[in-house]
Amino acid sequence: MAERKTRTTKGKIARLTRANAVMSAIHSAVVRIRDRHALFEEACNIAISRGAYRMAWIGLPDGADGALKAAAHAGFNGAARTGVLAPLAPDAERGIRRVLRQGRPFVAQDLAAEERGIPFRKAALARGCRSLASLPLRVDGRVAGALLLYAGERDAFDEEELALAGQLADNVAFALAYIEKDEQLHYLASYDVLTKSANRNLLHDRLAQAIALAGRQGRQVAVIFVDVDNFKYVNDSLGHRAGDLLLKTVTERLGSCVRDVDTIARHGGDEFVVVLPDQSSEEQASQIIQRILTAIAQPIVIDGEELSITCSLGASFYPQDGADGETLLKNADAAMYRAKELGRNTFQFYGKEINARVSERLGMESSLRRAIERNELILRYQPQINLTTGRIFGAEALIRWRHPKLGTVPPERFIPLAEETGLIDAIGEWVLRTACAQNKAWQDARLPKIVVSVNLSARQFRQKGFAESISRVLRETGLASRYLGLELTEGLVMHDTAAGVPILENLKKMGVNLSIDDFGTGYSSLSYLKRFPIDELKIDQSFVRDVMIDPNDATIAKAIIALALELNLKVTAEGVETEKHIAFLQQHRCDQAQGFYFSRPLPSHEFGALLEQSTLHATSDGREP
Repeated sequence: MAERKTRTTKGKIARLTRANAVMSAIHSAVVRIRDRHALFEEACNIAISRGAYRMAWIGLPDGADGALKAAAHAGFNGAARTGVLAPLAPDAERGIRRVLRQGRPFVAQDLAAEERGIPFRKAALARGCRSLASLPLRVDGRVAGALLLYAGERDAFDEEELALAGQLADNVAFALAYIEKDEQLHYLASYDVLTKSANRNLLHDRLAQAIALAGRQGRQVAVIFVDVDNFKYVNDSLGHRAGDLLLKTVTERLGSCVRDVDTIARHGGDEFVVVLPDQSSEEQASQIIQRILTAIAQPIVIDGEELSITCSLGASFYPQDGADGETLLKNADAAMYRAKELGRNTFQFYGKEINARVSERLGMESSLRRAIERNELILRYQPQINLTTGRIFGAEALIRWRHPKLGTVPPERFIPLAEETGLIDAIGEWVLRTACAQNKAWQDARLPKIVVSVNLSARQFRQKGFAESISRVLRETGLASRYLGLELTEGLVMHDTAAGVPILENLKKMGVNLSIDDFGTGYSSLSYLKRFPIDELKIDQSFVRDVMIDPNDATIAKAIIALALELNLKVTAEGVETEKHIAFLQQHRCDQAQGFYFSRPLPSHEFGALLEQSTLHATSDGREP
């Protein structure tokens, strides 16, 4: 009798000691921690280390159906993390759904006997758990989640143990309520209540951060002031509710035009500010501005009435228009008012030189959109030579733009613009179709049959149905696939090898010749290179130009040639201009070459005349006509 009483007394002391340790630890966590995830993790760890529970898990409602998803856990060592972190299955939730619905604990005193409705039952039994208590986390009268505690003994959760577990849950809930209020206060201090966009406080903070980062990295920051045109008319004629809906819509449309890293802030009334960090050029920002003008100009229906709205924009740039946020905002605001003076529904940059440059770019974009229909785009063909026989085996089709005012525009000036604006799709198909049709015309004229290669842009290559479009053009022009070559850059094929390899394999099955252009300037992995079903590597002209005077360039050129030979690929050297280049390439067994040593890029009729000769020697003039 005395011995049993002593054991009971010791048990009570042990439980009291454990309870004090748990409460002390959780009180310390409540005071210290202001992040909900960190709080949950700490509570689960306290339950294991101080409360002597085997496993602990906290779940929060996930989605409209109220399914519980893990917020934190401890003691699941070795368990599949996907199972621990994923939302609980409906069957496993059954035992604790009433915890969420009624806010009352659910206890399972014998997990071995309870076969259904117990979360993580198998994992718990495997780790020596025998009983479970599920406790509600009550915040402001609602159940915000559940705390699951697993003990090592059956019938562990008697009245006193359940009271201890309840105190742990109540303390977690109390801290959660405090964190939620703190988050709400922080939100109200940083965000506009109506539009949910950043307010002035957060705007100035984000702008200061963007400027500091740009200063370290040598980049630019764009600040765009956006003012809704004639907003007062909408507000006065349709009421404040309509005005509020309009401002929310503008915010949503601004969000659709920018990146996640950009900041949209309501500056006051109908004025917004967009901060674009990490900009490389003013032209980059001008594309976003154009998207904003287009997006906001879409009709909006409010209370059954369709409204057409526009906006005026002004932009300034760090560092050229100001070294601090206040100056940049003031200058962007001034530029916006200048846009209003010009008639609204337009934009202005603060700096005159930027306006001039961007205006020129936008003018070029407008001209480029009409270039195809006006027959301003042309192709030039540069012969490719077999270094053993001296015969022409192929040609690279090179695009040029005969601008009515600027003259011949090289591709490096307009191809990047075409890619940014999406015009590259139409231009790319025009190049492909024109080159294929021209090659077929040469064949029909009984000239020697050669491969004509065209360069592909990344956008073309990733376009849905790209391989089918190649097949269609070949079919419609009547050119056999073995006489078409496609040149891809390293970066293009390495961007997404999982998606790129199947496309290349489809093209290879068609019989199209595939080559990696400018090899050595990108970032190919040799382990992937051997998987690409390609026929040829092209050595970039930057390595060929100085092979006789720069040992590094010579080494790279020799390595590429050796690599191609090892992989049974053809190798073509670009930019060949001298007899010494030829001697070097032949010495190191390079198969093919192209460059001004043989011929400049030629119009189709001149190339056809050259093709009749079939062999080439050095030319005296490298200029294009």
